[in-house]
Amino acid sequence: MRPLAVGIGLFALVGAVRSGWFAEGDTFWQIQTGTEIRHQRTVFLTDTFSWSVAGRAWHPNSWLFDVLLSLAWTGAGPVGLALFTLGCITLVGASVAVTARSLGARVHVTTALLVVPLLLWLSARPQTLTYALLPLVLLLAGRLLDRTGWERLAGLAGLYLLLTLWVNLHLAALAAIPAVAAGLTLALIAARRRSNPASMPTAAAIVVVVVLGCLTSPFGVDVLASALATRDASTALIPEWAPLWRTSWMAVFTWTGAAVAVGLALAAWRRRPSDPLLAVVAGASAMLLVAGVEAARFSPMALVVAMPAAAAWATGVDWNGGSGRRRVAFLARGTSIGLVVALVALTVVRLPEYGRPAPDSYPADTTVDAVPAGCRLLNEYDDGGYVILRRTADGVRVAMDGRNDVYGAALVADLLELAQGRPGALAELDRDGVRCLLLDPRRPLVTQARAAGWQEAAADDNRVLLLSPTSQSG
Repeated sequence: MRPLAVGIGLFALVGAVRSGWFAEGDTFWQIQTGTEIRHQRTVFLTDTFSWSVAGRAWHPNSWLFDVLLSLAWTGAGPVGLALFTLGCITLVGASVAVTARSLGARVHVTTALLVVPLLLWLSARPQTLTYALLPLVLLLAGRLLDRTGWERLAGLAGLYLLLTLWVNLHLAALAAIPAVAAGLTLALIAARRRSNPASMPTAAAIVVVVVLGCLTSPFGVDVLASALATRDASTALIPEWAPLWRTSWMAVFTWTGAAVAVGLALAAWRRRPSDPLLAVVAGASAMLLVAGVEAARFSPMALVVAMPAAAAWATGVDWNGGSGRRRVAFLARGTSIGLVVALVALTVVRLPEYGRPAPDSYPADTTVDAVPAGCRLLNEYDDGGYVILRRTADGVRVAMDGRNDVYGAALVADLLELAQGRPGALAELDRDGVRCLLLDPRRPLVTQARAAGWQEAAADDNRVLLLSPTSQSG
């Protein structure tokens, strides 16, 4: 029990750090979306956040997560958001720890190895719960292979409920279908080679249940179309949706770590080919790693799935032998202590920002609050969510935010080009009734607007708010 608590506690520290480090603009519009769902009692909404796609029908891809975010915010504001984030990240640690223990790996080794490459992927977003639920789905699928009778039926029912919960929290649950199928395929191939075939009907039933669980949402069979629409609208805009060769350094680093972990997971399976759970985990992580080449967002999934199996390989290595063993033990303890100290220090440093957007990335509250009520605003892409949260109630409408599937890639690209000050940009804004600019002061459009008589209403280290002469005279 103590190693399990240590492993989960390490992720709780990560959660404490990330609770004071909100760099995801999506978090804030998701809070407001959850509030709309609660008030309207439907997930099928019309846009009331923007002027650029006002009235357009849309639905969120993480409606249940959005509702939970809204409840946390409504109940305790930034503190509620911080605690919710801490809880979600701690669940990831618990899921990984349980999987590691089931594979015979050392829990604290598994979680310590995961913390660094996964740290920046963990935040108040639905993907975090995907990292928590995916290992549990694979754990249950692997254990069901050798179950029979009522035990198998109960396990299939539990798997269905788990997938149903997941797909309503986030449409990324669809990744479970190919992941489970790949893992079960490897397990069945290995069993056949041993002349000890696993239950093909059970494997087929598991896949069917996973598919049915993914279809159990308000979107039904349209769930795949919704997920693909988000992908198509985000590939050119968001690094984590991009292919590996043009994504961010963080995604490349994560994919590289995942590749090492998958290799060790496969080595662990080769050492214990009779373990169906190890086969399922190794096969699923390999599939997710390949998917990560085309879309970097699958890389952390591959890492989370593979690391417990990689730790199982490390646990099975004979580290005995005098000074070598002592050096390994010293290095492991030193690394763990260093991680804990660093995480505690970061938590203390970030305490003033608990539940609030990162001050080095977003406009100050005073700047956002200075936007006149009812104003149409041209804003930076990442700022849209926070403006929505703070100012939607008094009629401020943004140009864009992180809902790429609502806007479409072409419109977002057009708005970003507009913010760069293309020829005739101010005339376009006038035709669209846009009277407020909340932009990076280095934008060419800011210089053009000042020259045209737009006046500064507020400013901070990151953004400047300009109002058109028309809005001032009105």
